[in-house]
Formats: sequence, C-alpha cells, structure tokens
Amino acid sequence: MYDLHVHSIYSNDSYPWATFANICNEAIAKGLKGICFTDHVDIDYPGITDVFDLNDYCNELNNIINSYGNSIEIYKGIELGLQPHIIEENKAFSSKSDIDFVLGSIHVVDKKELYKNEYLEGKTDHEGILSYFKDLKLSINSFTDFDSLGHIDVVRRYLLNGESSFVYNIYKDYIVDILEYLIDKNIGIEINTSGKRYGLCSFHPYPEILALYKDLGGEIVTLGSDAHKPEDLGYAFNEALELLKALKFKYYCIFKKRKPIFIRID
Repeated sequence: MYDLHVHSIYSNDSYPWATFANICNEAIAKGLKGICFTDHVDIDYPGITDVFDLNDYCNELNNIINSYGNSIEIYKGIELGLQPHIIEENKAFSSKSDIDFVLGSIHVVDKKELYKNEYLEGKTDHEGILSYFKDLKLSINSFTDFDSLGHIDVVRRYLLNGESSFVYNIYKDYIVDILEYLIDKNIGIEINTSGKRYGLCSFHPYPEILALYKDLGGEIVTLGSDAHKPEDLGYAFNEALELLKALKFKYYCIFKKRKPIFIRID
C-alpha cells in the first residue's frame, strides 16, 4: 500500500520525532510499499510568517531517497493550502518540476483558520459550512494545478456542535458542483483516514461522498493517513481499501512526476 499524505518536521504542526528517516523506518516496518511526503505549504496562514524552502526540502528528500530508495518507494509532494487570494503564489510552488504530487487542501476560510473554530466567529455552523464551500469553489475555479483534493469535508471536524451539523443531504448540491468540476479537470479526491483517528464517525470524506464521486464518473482516488508522526502512517488503510471495494472502485492512485499511476485493489 501507498500512503500519499505524510507530514515530517518540515510541517510546523508535526511532532519533533517526525524526521524523514524515522518516517521511512516506520513505513518499512509497517510493510508499506511507498510513501509520499506532503508537507504543508500554507501561504498567508494566520499567525505563520515562515516561508517554506522548497529547494531545501527537495534536496533533503533526494538524500533520503538515496538512503532508503532500495527499501521503499519515496515520492516528493506538498500539501498546498488553497485560498482564493493566493493563486499566483501557489502557482510558484506547484509549477516546480521536482515535485511528484500536489495535494490541494483548505485549511483557512475567510482568512481565518479552521483549527480552533476561528472561522466560525459570528457564524452558525451552517453559515460556516457554506463559507467553507464558497472558499473551496472560488479557489479551485481559479487554480487547478494540483492532483488531488485533500479531506474535502474536513470542515465537519471543526464545528461548534460537532459533525452532526454537517448533514450530507443539505450540502449535496455544493458537493456535486465541486466533484463535477474536479472530474472535468482530471483532479482526484483523497480518502483521508485521519477522520476516524480524530474521533469522527468515518474517514474523510463520508462514504456517501465517495459513492457520489464514483457515480459521477470519478476514478482518481488517493489514500492518505495525514500522519504527523511516524506511528500514524497507514492508519486504517485496510479498512479504507475495503470501503473502496464495496463502492466498486477497482483502483486507487499514486502520482509520479504529477502523473497518476493506478494501483489495482486486490
């Protein structure tokens, strides 16, 4: 199996022992066939002024690939934070030729972070969810240079009244609009298994959203643990693959040099 959503100490929210070497050793011990490092590139993130050094990141990864490449497949990726007003800045990162995979994700809504519910100031959960989908659609309408959309329903993790506020049927039309657009642009979606790890009732996204994606003709699905420490690599991947099989998906995808490679689900 391949884990395409892995964070190291290059992400400021990772654990201090999440070094490239420790992650590779853990991935090998768990029997993963490959991993893709997808450290955060979140431009204009509230309270963060650090500039991500992509050249240094790729150079360090090249060293790790030289050291571990005979034992496990290692791919170079980034998790690019999507916001409507930073399109050109994001293009400067996504256009780099040394990257295998760009995962696009929403972490900020209305320039306020999802974490700690700051985006909900003065809003109901419903209003916050609508703001999330508005920012997501505005972002992808202007920027499509990414390969898979991360944790499409992550907003349900950050609601005042819990994930019960996120009722699939209420927001289905917004989700259909986004999925149809992604399919038209040949952009995939991610099964992010951290949803269950954080105590939600399912992975991201809900199974209904995955089924909808399949019904609409979507085929590109990436699999990611969203690990921020080595111990969480490959979290619940067997269950995720069983879900894909139940929904009649025959493949999941990895990316090499920004091109999808379809891995048959046995």
